[in-house]
Amino acid sequence: MNQEKKRIAIVGLGPKGLYGLERLLANLAQVDHPIPIEIHLFNKSDSFGAGEVYNPAQPPYLKMNYVNAYINMWPDQDPKPAVPHPRSYVEWLKLHADEFPTATETTFSSRATVGRYLAEGFNELVENCPDHISIFKHVGDVIRIERGEENYSVCYKTPAIGTEVEINKVDNMLIATGHACINDADLLPQASHIDFIYPVDLRLKEVSAGSKVAIKGMGLTFIDTVLALTEGRGGKFHEEENGRLVYTKSGLEPELLFPFSKSGLPMIPRGNTYGKSSLAPFYFTQESVEFISTLEGKYDFERQLLPLIEQDFTAVYYSKLFSSKGLELEVLKDYAEVEFQIENFHEQFPELPRFDFHSFLEGTLPESELDKSTLEFIEMSIREAETGIEKSAFAATADVWRHLSDFFNELYSYGGLKPQSQKTFLEKYAGHLNRITYGPPIENMKKIQAIAKAGVIDFSFSKNPEISKASNYTLSMNKEEQVSVDFLIDARIPKIQLHRCAGPLYENLLEQNLIIPYVNRLEGCLDFRPGCLAINEKGHPVDETGWANKAITFTGTPTEGLTYDNDSLSRKRNDFVSDWAKNLKQKLLLNEPETQLRLNSI
Repeated sequence: MNQEKKRIAIVGLGPKGLYGLERLLANLAQVDHPIPIEIHLFNKSDSFGAGEVYNPAQPPYLKMNYVNAYINMWPDQDPKPAVPHPRSYVEWLKLHADEFPTATETTFSSRATVGRYLAEGFNELVENCPDHISIFKHVGDVIRIERGEENYSVCYKTPAIGTEVEINKVDNMLIATGHACINDADLLPQASHIDFIYPVDLRLKEVSAGSKVAIKGMGLTFIDTVLALTEGRGGKFHEEENGRLVYTKSGLEPELLFPFSKSGLPMIPRGNTYGKSSLAPFYFTQESVEFISTLEGKYDFERQLLPLIEQDFTAVYYSKLFSSKGLELEVLKDYAEVEFQIENFHEQFPELPRFDFHSFLEGTLPESELDKSTLEFIEMSIREAETGIEKSAFAATADVWRHLSDFFNELYSYGGLKPQSQKTFLEKYAGHLNRITYGPPIENMKKIQAIAKAGVIDFSFSKNPEISKASNYTLSMNKEEQVSVDFLIDARIPKIQLHRCAGPLYENLLEQNLIIPYVNRLEGCLDFRPGCLAINEKGHPVDETGWANKAITFTGTPTEGLTYDNDSLSRKRNDFVSDWAKNLKQKLLLNEPETQLRLNSI
């Protein structure tokens, strides 16, 4: 214990940072001859473990979009968690059954309740911390990380008075900043523009009653925005005998909300999928992909992968449709045989519409009656979600990507697609796949439907309107219809975009060459820059020559672009922290200085 203390920093203590802390303590608890260690935790607010998205203080009407059984902050892997009773979320709910009497493994919780579970897990980790480890919590924005001769300093700004505080001699750090960037930096100085909605009570309080509000984005954050401006202001819902919700205004909500997005389509709601039977991937599999030739290991998404994905979507749709008619689709490796069965089916049932993958994915709402057709789409999607994935062809097909995405992530990660093919996937397909698969619980979409029917939401400008700014913002469709609004709310979760608006911390990291933007390159092809930083498969940042800085590891949102689909509480998806903690333990045991590792490529 006479050795100099080692300092480790975790920047960002939302769920991803929490997972890193959990794995680190689990590994360090296994050390027979421990050395003194300081772990410094940095978070924007005092919501350690939960972060802002799962802040326990937020309103209860902000819901999760997947059921309780999928949530567990404790991994099933060695070393075991360093707490006496690592409970899954469902086990935790049972422990608090008096507070949550209706909660089961198949119901949806509020994000505040999940945040409380995460925060309590964080507190358990701190309370069970071994004696040789000291944990320090720092509340504020990390604005600067500087490299010294042997280690690093981390500078953060306190939220109350803006004082800058510096922690020196940091040997190793995990950066789990989550959504550290912003979408439209040029709009920030304008009071009528709200760039991020969380926490909703604080960020949306300036939106006045009776105002007109444009909402950019029609995903989960859009739903939270609408509920915060309606239910959050005293509006009430009551359920009719047929299960439909009716919204009664409080008078404190905005007069009209005008949501819009590139596609103009709302997300497809989903019911419980836990434990429900579904067709396993049959065409988009490792076996099928082994026969695809690549160029330097890179795939063409539209030409090589999408046809297999489309076959799985089609097979699931018709399996359910056949079943509804008392028939069975025989899913065969020779897809031509499946197509033959489908043709015979349509000859037998010519009144049934044919499934078209691209129409299902991209939607076909007529632009002339957007408000009416959007409400009809919402009603249909609610009805199908309530029927469920075991009986509804529509709901089952919307669930397909959830089963394919893990394998796709393996192929996609670290430049697995050709440069312009990656660009095509992100711009043309990723948003639609997210929209159909990871939608809100049925209850929340019923609320959106009720609020719209009460005349508070107008979808007339929902499909990619032109936006102009004079004294107010104006939305225009086809240069004919237009509406002037008092506020523009950005209801999109920002991705990391180093080339556009990196934010203070990442600008600092770029200036010091601690990170560089990732470029997807292939000889003879145009480069593509997805906006993320260049890292290796361990999450270490790399430079132009391929050298990796093993003193720094990134996880979560900052890795999006080199990995896929990090917006999840999943402990398995893109798990950088398990190796980080394991390797760091070995370095500390051997008392090795952090060095850089030469790689052949990034």
